Amino acid sequence: MAALPLIRMENGKWELHSEGAALLETVAAPMRVVAVAGMYRTGKSFFLNTLAGSVGERATEGFGVGSTSESCTRGIDVIVTKDDTGASLVLLDTEGLSSMEQDESYDAQIFALALLLSSYFVLNAMSVIDEAALDRLYLIGELSKHICVSAAPSADDPSSPDAAAPAPAPPTAEELSSYFPPFLWLLRDFVVDLCSDGVQVDETTYMEKALESRPNTARRSAERNETRAAIRGLFPARTCRTLVRPVADERALRQAVTLSEEQLRPEFVGKMREIKQEVLSGAPPKSLYGERLDGRMLLALASRYLAAMNSPGVVPSIRSAWESVVERRGVGERVPRRRARCAGALRPRRVSGTERQARQGGAAAVARRRGRAAARAAVAALPAGS
Repeated sequence: MAALPLIRMENGKWELHSEGAALLETVAAPMRVVAVAGMYRTGKSFFLNTLAGSVGERATEGFGVGSTSESCTRGIDVIVTKDDTGASLVLLDTEGLSSMEQDESYDAQIFALALLLSSYFVLNAMSVIDEAALDRLYLIGELSKHICVSAAPSADDPSSPDAAAPAPAPPTAEELSSYFPPFLWLLRDFVVDLCSDGVQVDETTYMEKALESRPNTARRSAERNETRAAIRGLFPARTCRTLVRPVADERALRQAVTLSEEQLRPEFVGKMREIKQEVLSGAPPKSLYGERLDGRMLLALASRYLAAMNSPGVVPSIRSAWESVVERRGVGERVPRRRARCAGALRPRRVSGTERQARQGGAAAVARRRGRAAARAAVAALPAGS
């Protein structure tokens, strides 16, 4: 099936799109959620289409891929398919970073959402890891300014678990890392031999050498070392893989998603199969605080994160968003049980409109108080998790 819009910015506010939300609501747990982010026009959508099998004759079923200088994806798009085991596989394609149409704040929020919603994160980049590549990844060093683990209570209701509550001190990389997914740095159009000190190395060793701090002698060395440290701290489970160009011909490259495997370079096809297997086997089911999520729960989290981003001076709180999901689910589970217990147990009695409103208001207040208390207790007893 074709990709559907999941998250869009409309009139300056982030919104869940009805089409993508309706699709995600149907997904049961367990589900693996793979998100891809990176610079615009670097082949993110093509990579995801390959994971989904939406290439060649099935190219129209996948994410949109273009051959112009404009970004194809807006916000975040979604496809739901099945992995080799039959489990649900949710693919998230994000709008390219550093396009001329968006600013740094927009990019940072897209990047943060991709991390918060996924159980496996792919950073798509071109060619080698050099100083220029690190400069483009400054957003990783800024993540603690755009995500918090636990928000301070809101001024209106100190007991309310509000994902839009003012954030306390920025979290450390160690605090955030337990909530972040495994990280794959995918280097596209890679043509050089991987060597370190004259010795051939594998891709992950190459990445680790590139992430080692450098002397603060050159211009912007300190900023780049901060980015290196942020990647090391935020993503303890990290790997690196490289891909050659799918085809040598420039004109064919613009239409690569429509080509069959026989028309692609054999070294690309072989390596892509390896990477696909690694991603699908390495992506754990999406979970939070030890509980596996389904599509409805992921949507509820996304809604809370977006509400926070739409509030000036506020950042998403992971714990508060989860408390809201737990509270909402608890109320939803209690209502059917209560109705079942009461069915036929009482003789019907006519009540006035005033009495009915009073009962409803009192019951709603009690339910909210009980729900908040239960949610906070449940979350406090659980370990963190992605």
